[in-house]
Amino acid sequence: MQYFILLPGDTEADCIKDTNILGESSFKTFYGGRGLTALMKMIEQYPEVLEDVVIKTDTGKTLTIEEFLTVIQPLTIITWTK
Repeated sequence: MQYFILLPGDTEADCIKDTNILGESSFKTFYGGRGLTALMKMIEQYPEVLEDVVIKTDTGKTLTIEEFLTVIQPLTIITWTK
C-alpha cells in the first residue's frame, strides 16, 4: 500500500510528486520516500503544522499521523538517504 502526505494547499493530484510520497508497505517492510523524511522533520522541528497535515492511502483512505505511525510501527523501515 502506498501512503501520501498532503500539506495545506495540496490536492490529491499532488500525490504523484516525489515530495508527497511517504512510502510503500510491502512484505513486512516500509520503504520510505521523501515525504517520510519531511514528516519526521515536521514532527521534530515544526510540530505546530502537524494539525494541518493529511495522510492518504492509494485506496483513498484518510489517516491521522498517529494512525499512520501505528500502521508502520511493526514494519521494518527502509529509507533512502543522500
